[in-house]
Amino acid sequence: MQQRWQQFLKEQGATIENGCVIRFHPAETEIKNSHSATLLADLSHYRLIRVSGADANHFLQGQLSNDINQVSDNHSQMSAYCSPKGRALALFRVFSFDNAYFLSLPDEIADTTIKRLKMFIMRSDVVMDDVTENYFHFGIAGKEAADSLKAMLNLAVTPDKTDSCLIANGMCLQKLAGTPDRFELIGPADNATTVWEALQPNCVPVGEAAWNLQRINAGIPEILKNSTEAFVPQMLNLQLINTINFQKGCYPGQEIVARTRYLGKLKKRLYLAEIPTSNPVEIGTDIYQSGDNQQSVGKIVLAAANSAETTRVLAVLQIAAVESQTLFLASKDGPILKILEMPYDLDA
Repeated sequence: MQQRWQQFLKEQGATIENGCVIRFHPAETEIKNSHSATLLADLSHYRLIRVSGADANHFLQGQLSNDINQVSDNHSQMSAYCSPKGRALALFRVFSFDNAYFLSLPDEIADTTIKRLKMFIMRSDVVMDDVTENYFHFGIAGKEAADSLKAMLNLAVTPDKTDSCLIANGMCLQKLAGTPDRFELIGPADNATTVWEALQPNCVPVGEAAWNLQRINAGIPEILKNSTEAFVPQMLNLQLINTINFQKGCYPGQEIVARTRYLGKLKKRLYLAEIPTSNPVEIGTDIYQSGDNQQSVGKIVLAAANSAETTRVLAVLQIAAVESQTLFLASKDGPILKILEMPYDLDA
């Protein structure tokens, strides 16, 4: 499916690199559209993993940070996969579709993550299949996103609460966190072109960076190759965005995650910031503070252009440094970070 689908996208004007849609328009146009239009993004750079079998629920419940029992045709969730040391290896969107659980995660960490998960299946009745080729995976965001989806899917309503979802016309529609509205739509690959063209009259196609900007503004982190196993979940604010369930049973790293909540004082957390630079900001880039301290006080987690002169980022930073120091990208001579308000309560 991917080869035919990517050829279709190229005919629509897409620039594609390593299987990921980079843009449909010049960079400045994509940025402008990301602030004003209803966006349509191809998410083929996320892998879809189908988890089925009689023991699928029990297996995932023992591996992930959230309560799999809450996943249904009407409710999806974010969930973390951690190392035994309590460091986040991956973030999944978990949902129920076609009589199985589905895990969605970035392509660049999928092979390593799934290989590790499969090691713990052992004799359980669990099957993990990469079904990315069998489905389309779109992102839709903007003030008119809900109305566009209603018209295309012939729906009276769309999911209206974060993580709520709806199965309709053989497709799975999920509401994501963020304002304006963000949705993900998954359906059979054979319908990809038809659905894309049906959405086109009301939506503007965009590339990865424009879609990432919506995620950044929603304060939702991502784990990629340069950030895997770098942070405990609370440093990524996962306890604030319904990604950890502290009442469920054990999973890898659970003891450390729980100890951080009940006994530890959190010294780092995720922040939203803006940087006056038009240069690409690499994930994992160190952040430094003013003063004599020469050590890094944080790292970039996700970045995307917000204008021709500025970049929005999510960064894990030392709380004390944010509260008392000026922060710089990459070196003490680098551009200054302007800390912005998160769209959710950091003290919750």
